[in-house]
Amino acid sequence: MGETAHRQYCFGPFRIGAAERLLRRGEQVVPLPPKAIDTLLILASNSGRVVEKAEIIEAVWPDTFVEEGGLARNISLLRKALGGEPEGHAYIETIPRRGYRFVAPAATGSGEPAGQYRTLAVLPLANLSGDSADEYFADGMTDALISYFMKIEAIRVASRTSIQAYKGAGKRLAEIARELDVDVIVEGTVLQSGGRVRITARLIDGGDEKHLWSGTFEKQLSDVLGLQSEVARDVAREIRVKLSPPEQEMLTTVQVVHPGAYQDYLRGRFFWSQRTRESLGKARGYFESAIKKDSSYAPAYAGLADTYALLGSTGYDVMPPHESMPRARDAAIRAIALDPSLAEAQVALGLVKLVYEWDWEGAEEALLRATALNPRCAAAYQWRGELLMARARADEATQALGRAVDLDPLSVPCNLGLGWAYYFAKRHDEARTQFQRTLELAPNLPMALYGLALTYYHQHQPGTGLAVLRQADVSTGGEPAAIMLLAVSAAFIGDRETARQNLERLHETARNIYVPAVYFAFIHATRNELDQAFDWLYRAYDERSSYLIFLRVQPALHGLRADPRYFELVRRMGL
Repeated sequence: MGETAHRQYCFGPFRIGAAERLLRRGEQVVPLPPKAIDTLLILASNSGRVVEKAEIIEAVWPDTFVEEGGLARNISLLRKALGGEPEGHAYIETIPRRGYRFVAPAATGSGEPAGQYRTLAVLPLANLSGDSADEYFADGMTDALISYFMKIEAIRVASRTSIQAYKGAGKRLAEIARELDVDVIVEGTVLQSGGRVRITARLIDGGDEKHLWSGTFEKQLSDVLGLQSEVARDVAREIRVKLSPPEQEMLTTVQVVHPGAYQDYLRGRFFWSQRTRESLGKARGYFESAIKKDSSYAPAYAGLADTYALLGSTGYDVMPPHESMPRARDAAIRAIALDPSLAEAQVALGLVKLVYEWDWEGAEEALLRATALNPRCAAAYQWRGELLMARARADEATQALGRAVDLDPLSVPCNLGLGWAYYFAKRHDEARTQFQRTLELAPNLPMALYGLALTYYHQHQPGTGLAVLRQADVSTGGEPAAIMLLAVSAAFIGDRETARQNLERLHETARNIYVPAVYFAFIHATRNELDQAFDWLYRAYDERSSYLIFLRVQPALHGLRADPRYFELVRRMGL
């Protein structure tokens, strides 16, 4: 069953089996007391890593107080059994004031059949620092391990958003495994202290909660990427995953990163994932700081590209696209130049090509390249779905976004995108259900409230739709998109006075913050004011508004489609 109790460790002329608990030299048994056998098994199973004295004592004498002299006597017995001086020291190295390291390569083998575990979840690593401000670091280390496992084709890995729901949940591991539909669970702790990082990982059978394996890994913070790959490599070995040559290279070829740059990168991702105006501003600052400290660290450029892309996107409306998107593009290109295998950078480049450059073929090429690099990259499928939506390929769009949701069931952006795909395809019942599901994941999410409200209007429930829009207006503090939709919905049901009031309110808002021109176009189009609508649409074209990519499918613009100016705009955009 993939259990460590059946594992054997072979080194030099020796071998020791965890089940048999005998040290053999060839076919001859080397006599050792039980506690010395326990000590040797702990060291051999952690070959190449420093095992602290306290950790060994706790494992070998779990219910007994033992001084370090008892451990030292065991080490002396083992060295004599392994050949005395200096041969014994060739296997076990003393690390002064810390512990011991098994320095000889310990090949592992088992009589158990391979291929027992093929689905895995990495639960959020517990932060042992005692400081809640370090949660970003524990979350980032968890994400990194998940990313490594996702690049191994032979196993299916629960997504980051799926496992975050279990942070501090207190559920039994078997229950979590059943809910995530996985065979095995990785749980553990992380501690950052004094410029070093230590991860303790445990592998648990998801069916019977049997402990399969554990290991402690410690390195300098500058070698944190090597630490992560080492954990992933050992877990893959324990669950009998056969790695392809590229996967082996991925898990053994690692980059040294500036410690401060890596910490800033993790802080940036922490704030980026919150997806608010304020958090995106913080994320940008941390990614830029990471790049200043280590200009060769590709993920920091990819994170900066992701941030600028959102800052200039409709719905966030923090920066005009002509200011944010070229910066996003430059950062993505730099990330790819530093690391062509980084799927996240390809996604960021594809996003810029989609929503700003309107380079449909280039966007699809980048997004397909991302899925080739990482077939489980949900964001690549999400944005390809948005691309297909823009090209009015509704069935393909819902399929791509459905795949994104399958890969990352609790991802808010993927679920939201699927809702909009149903809405644009006029599948309003499915759209309503999907927007409601998204709001279960992220209550009061503005873009989900907007979609749900519009769906109610198309289902002839304007009162319900208006109530949802008012909720969005209050929860966002009067963001431009909420004001625009209040005006559009009023015009939709013939309430021209309310539409006018909200149009004036939007103009007033535009005196203080950036408001996309396309919002004014939607209002005038719904009010059947065609000249004003086209005037604002061409302004949106000039500012490269991201929402303009949905020109062919946006219902608010339906009244413009008989006008030659509409077809000219579609032609200019290459839609």
